[in-house]
Amino acid sequence: MPTAKDGGVVLGPLIFAMFVPFYAVSLIISDPGAVIVQVFTWFPLTAPVTAMLRDAPGALDALTAGIVIAELFVLGLLVLRLAVRPLRYGSIAYTDKLDLRAVLGRKSVSAGN
Repeated sequence: MPTAKDGGVVLGPLIFAMFVPFYAVSLIISDPGAVIVQVFTWFPLTAPVTAMLRDAPGALDALTAGIVIAELFVLGLLVLRLAVRPLRYGSIAYTDKLDLRAVLGRKSVSAGN
């Protein structure tokens, strides 16, 4: 987001999307093989909640659980790496816009050089 103020507008729908599986909890528990349940299981934003809901009655096998955990771990690392760069090389002010081209164009400078 260009500003922290704009980021707040996007955060609300993202948080809501994370909890969409709670609205489909009866479907998740009664028919874990349904297409929408599979989509929720593999989509990173809804995967944690859906996997926990599928695991409660024992409908989540160990292989799927391991793949979902690995997927979320890798995605988390990638998102953190992408998020650190603008915070390291550009200041995110509440109202000032961040120039992403300038931030992403900078090279990392190690402490030893």
